[in-house]
Amino acid sequence: MKTIVLSLFFSIFVFSLLNAQNNNVQEIIQQGVELHDAAEYKKAIEKYQEALKIDPKSNQAVYEMSLSYLQLKDYKKASEYSTKVINSNNKELSVGAYAVKSEALAEMDMIDEAIQLLKDGLQRNGDEYLLHFNLALNYYKKRDLDNALTHVKRAIDLDKTHSGAYLLYAYTLNSKKYWVQSIFSFQMFLLLEPDSQRSKNAFEEMLQTMRVKPASDKPVERSFIQQQLMRNQGENNQNASEIPPLSIVDGLNRNFVYSAITHTLDSLTQISENENLYICFKEVNEAILKVLEKENNSSKEGIFWNFYVPFFSYIANSEYYDIYCRYISSSYFPESLAWWKNNPNKARNFIRWFEKGDNPDT
Repeated sequence: MKTIVLSLFFSIFVFSLLNAQNNNVQEIIQQGVELHDAAEYKKAIEKYQEALKIDPKSNQAVYEMSLSYLQLKDYKKASEYSTKVINSNNKELSVGAYAVKSEALAEMDMIDEAIQLLKDGLQRNGDEYLLHFNLALNYYKKRDLDNALTHVKRAIDLDKTHSGAYLLYAYTLNSKKYWVQSIFSFQMFLLLEPDSQRSKNAFEEMLQTMRVKPASDKPVERSFIQQQLMRNQGENNQNASEIPPLSIVDGLNRNFVYSAITHTLDSLTQISENENLYICFKEVNEAILKVLEKENNSSKEGIFWNFYVPFFSYIANSEYYDIYCRYISSSYFPESLAWWKNNPNKARNFIRWFEKGDNPDT
């Protein structure tokens, strides 16, 4: 009996000791994460190394370290540590580790290897948003736009809450000369992320795509891709005086859209200079949607006709259309940002309506 009691006491003591050690490791890792989020990447790595001295098998510490090395642009170490996580067969960290390693490989000009790695990751982990998004990004960098579209659409299907996927979708559509479709993918992005630097750049490119603003000699800076590569490929270097592709694509007669744009712009020539660009955007966008709404019918298939057109037409036909235009243009027009600051009640009503529709009490 004494032996049993001593054995039980020892087991409880060891369990308590291990539990305390694990809590200590998690606390140190959390300190590292906070340092990482504050852009103190080297100090974060020191914390993860401290955690690994206590628990050399901590995959969480190794994974977080790979993220910090990635931010430091030490791509070899980011690849090395993410590989350790992949080889550990840790289900919770596997997808993130594949994403880190693929990004590190791509930054080392090993895009084909990054693509193959992500395909392996999909086989191992199943359909995952992050893996499809990274595949789309790498295909986009290779100028394989068809595969980029396939994977970014799948990423959006899997998770419709990530703004970056809509932005990449807009870029890819525009590069494929699907300029009308890209306009509304830009707007989906701006709905989710209206107030960042890349929002401002995206809005600028959208204005050029809508022919509201002429393009400059220097392409608008795009996220995800180096500017020099954009210049070399002639990416996003369009001229508002040139006629865009007007052939019918996926049931969309782009000639009708272009005619609506030019007619609207011609009718707005007398607007005062101060508000000209914002009003042009607002009116041209509404004119495009009226054409698309008229063209949409039960024979049209695909996400553009079944989701984008009804969704944005619903907004355009509501009492909140002007507020919506102010919202998605707040990073670009100072007066739009000022409007949001000066009209908090209207802003809140729009957000409530956007989240709950016409029945705010439900």
